[in-house]
Amino acid sequence: MALPKFMIADDPVTDPDNEYIFHTERPRFFAKRVEEDEEVAYIDIVEEIDNVEEYFHGEPEKKQELLDELEEWYYAYMEWLEEDDDDDEE
Repeated sequence: MALPKFMIADDPVTDPDNEYIFHTERPRFFAKRVEEDEEVAYIDIVEEIDNVEEYFHGEPEKKQELLDELEEWYYAYMEWLEEDDDDDEE
C-alpha cells in the first residue's frame, strides 16, 4: 500500500501549538505553516529527512512547485476541517 503524498502530523501533548505536514515521497521532509504576522503566512520546510536542495539539483523552481502543491493541499485540508466542524455542530 502506498502512503498518501502528504500527511498531517501533530503532537498535542508536547507541542500543541504546531501542526506539521509530512511529505512522504522523496525528498521526504516536514513542513509547517509559518505566520510572520497577522497578514503574512507561508508553508516552509522545518525538518529534512532527505536533502531537499540536493534532490532538486539546483532547480529551485521544482522545489517551489512542490511547496506550492503542498500549500494547496494544506489549505484544502483546512477547509475540510472547517466543513467537518460545521457538520458536527448541526
